[in-house]
Amino acid sequence: MSSLITNSSSMVALQTLRGINSQLDETNNRVSTGLRVNSASDNAAYWSIATTTRSDNGALSSVKDALGLGAASVDTANTGLDTVRESLQKIKEKLVTAAAPETDKAKLQTEIKSLLDGIKNTADSSVISGNNWLSVATAGETKDIVVSFSRSGSSITLDTINVDMADYALYEAGTNTGIMDKNRSATTYSSSLSVVATAFDDATDEVEFNVKVGGATTTVSITQATVEAALGTGTTALTNAADFKAVLDQAFKDAGLSDLSITADNTAGTVSIDSAESFELSALTVVTDASTADLDASDFGLATAPTVTTGSTQVAVKDIDITSATTADVQNYLKVVDAALLDLTDASTKAGALTSRIQSQESFVMALMDANDRAIGTLVDADMEEESTRLKALQTQQQLAIQSLSIANSSSQNILSLFRS
Repeated sequence: MSSLITNSSSMVALQTLRGINSQLDETNNRVSTGLRVNSASDNAAYWSIATTTRSDNGALSSVKDALGLGAASVDTANTGLDTVRESLQKIKEKLVTAAAPETDKAKLQTEIKSLLDGIKNTADSSVISGNNWLSVATAGETKDIVVSFSRSGSSITLDTINVDMADYALYEAGTNTGIMDKNRSATTYSSSLSVVATAFDDATDEVEFNVKVGGATTTVSITQATVEAALGTGTTALTNAADFKAVLDQAFKDAGLSDLSITADNTAGTVSIDSAESFELSALTVVTDASTADLDASDFGLATAPTVTTGSTQVAVKDIDITSATTADVQNYLKVVDAALLDLTDASTKAGALTSRIQSQESFVMALMDANDRAIGTLVDADMEEESTRLKALQTQQQLAIQSLSIANSSSQNILSLFRS
């Protein structure tokens, strides 16, 4: 039965066309956006998982930036440490030079002071993003480097590396515990000799005693020639502590001993022998006393082996001043600088290990972000090969549905022909 009012064929064709158009719109949307799940209405579960994962990836991107900033901070500190190490090595070389008695210590101190000022400038300027690891304000200061972001259910965790500035600080303004400004103990060894005026009246007069330094024993000999070399030709009498100092300096030099420092106190009538190394003195022996027989071991304060006392001195690298330093002082400064160099080496080692850890964490974070991107793509990305095929098919179906609707609409024209005469 044909009806003029109700065209069932047209209604079916129109419904089919609407369905095809709806599918075509959906496919067009997937092709244009590249997503098969573009909103929660497309697939609520997949959309929720993908949205949360995208959010986590954004947090991981911030973690990567924080790691980059942390790596820059470590690199800045390490560069400063390398520069300071070179300067400290130069100071060490200057101190070795200063150990020689004939050097101009005042000029060497000018160079050392310049190097120390340069180290302070390096520490103060090793700053990035407001952070300075080499010159800190308070003891116990720490810096945090964000290294990871993780999720377990609805709970999230942010992990950090806690960096103790005590491992890197050259200067610590609060309690002076940095590598450069902390006081370091240096052991000192000293022996005081009470001297009495004496004379080497004959060219053959000779006394000797043994000095043991660092396990090696050296015999020190004093003759009339030694006295004249120290006090001047024709002068054979030692009248005060200063004379004894000059003669002992000459005798130690002749014996090849450079580790001992001698000071004189004319008022007290004493000569002090000091060293940064442990030493021992034997009792003095009179080898020859040809004419007056007035040479005596007690004249030199060496009737018996004297006591060597052990002490301690405190000094920071930044306070080194060799202007009036004795040989023993210079040796102690060398010990202090060497200890600081070891601390710098430890700091650089820790900085290198921290850099490796940060680089490893950066690689992991980037790999994790890539894995998250792949997971998101698996859930919501459109299969473009499949969608292109579907688009072609739906376009063809649309054309056929339009043709079918056109045919169904033309059926009313056939009814009109029934009423023609």
